[in-house]
Amino acid sequence: MWKPAQPIIVAGTALTDQEAWWYEFKDAFHELFAGEIDEEWLDGLTATLYQVHMDHDPRDAAAVAYATLTYEVPGNEPEEPFTPPPGRPGLP
Repeated sequence: MWKPAQPIIVAGTALTDQEAWWYEFKDAFHELFAGEIDEEWLDGLTATLYQVHMDHDPRDAAAVAYATLTYEVPGNEPEEPFTPPPGRPGLP
């Protein structure tokens, strides 16, 4: 299990290793994501990824999650808005 190099203290209390992982992951994700993040969604993402990545650095896990979530699949770019051709004279 991953452990922080130094204890992480929040409100005068040292976090457990699991709490420290969550804290570091969420902090890193906030740093990577430009804009607001739904905290309930982030809690769910954190809980899900913790199960698989608890032995890995949480900041690395956040970087992988961010890259995965922001990756655009080639060929899946939004299409240009449809512009109908100009009408022929005398037709609507």
